[in-house]
Amino acid sequence: MSTPFERPVDRTPQELATELRGLVDVHWETVWNGPPLPGKGLDMWCAQFGWTPTQFEYVLNVRTDTGGELVLNSTGGGWAPVKSVSHWVWGGSAVGGPSGNPRLLAEADEVWPRYRDAASSVLGEPAWDGGWDSADFPDELGKYVVPKPETRLAQKRPYRIAYWELPASEGTLVSLSLTPAMGTADGSRSGVVNMSLRVYPRPLKVN
Repeated sequence: MSTPFERPVDRTPQELATELRGLVDVHWETVWNGPPLPGKGLDMWCAQFGWTPTQFEYVLNVRTDTGGELVLNSTGGGWAPVKSVSHWVWGGSAVGGPSGNPRLLAEADEVWPRYRDAASSVLGEPAWDGGWDSADFPDELGKYVVPKPETRLAQKRPYRIAYWELPASEGTLVSLSLTPAMGTADGSRSGVVNMSLRVYPRPLKVN
């Protein structure tokens, strides 16, 4: 069982595709309305999606019937409404301190297309796919904050990002993103890069 203080296990691209197949037909309106508090009601609520609650002391973590771990994120530590569902996909750390950061970012470049293509095999072509230095990087992504261009270019955050709309759930959007930790791009700290999947309750405007 993972907690907010443990590093989750990386998923393979094939495992990501399998996870997404299980999420496509989820009744997301029920998810966004939020679960009941821990107890039999929570177990029954999770069971309708094929999920099992694994940790709920800080946030609600669930295990899917395909073995993946999802985190149901809400505002202010409450249970409802659920603002997004997140899933750890891949993570890497620099070897040898900050001098290993360029190699770590090169590794992120290598793995990105495998996971993006795995997601596309289930969800179709992304509505937008690009990197921190893309000339057409969107200025707005709906209600979600996008770093100012100068910040994005300096910190390479997000490093890569792609969006899809779930075909069976109008108004629900999936993002896959690679995000370096602070100090990774400028070499001021030993680097860390994480890839995560997020499902949002509203479509994001991709300009």
